[in-house]
Amino acid sequence: MTKEQLQGELMPLIDGLLMRSETDSPFEFYYFDNTQNLPLDAETAAKLTGKTNSTEIKTEPLDYFFRNMVRLYPEDGEDRKQEAQRFALLQQKLQELLRDVQVYKADEISITAYILGTTPEGDIAGIRTVVVET
Repeated sequence: MTKEQLQGELMPLIDGLLMRSETDSPFEFYYFDNTQNLPLDAETAAKLTGKTNSTEIKTEPLDYFFRNMVRLYPEDGEDRKQEAQRFALLQQKLQELLRDVQVYKADEISITAYILGTTPEGDIAGIRTVVVET
């Protein structure tokens, strides 16, 4: 799958979708060319995203990261139900298109979250957003 094909699959899913936290942040598509020989781990994520080696990168599973986005409550309205379905579809599509999908979180309080996996060709790709955790 080429970069353009992957972007074509993911962009409709993230267009207008906001990651809800103390701020509502959009998602951005990320693709790192020529990364076939790099292991997908916190150290590689730090290097690819321009973080220093001393920056602590925390990891968490994708389903845990999206847990509050896909959870529904009886009082939720139709808009919230549609949003939860979009997050569930995004999660499913990321896991379908990329191997070993993991969330790499950098910084404190205003956290940049990189949701990265490996393409079938071995490049590292995914999406990015910001969450606030106080």
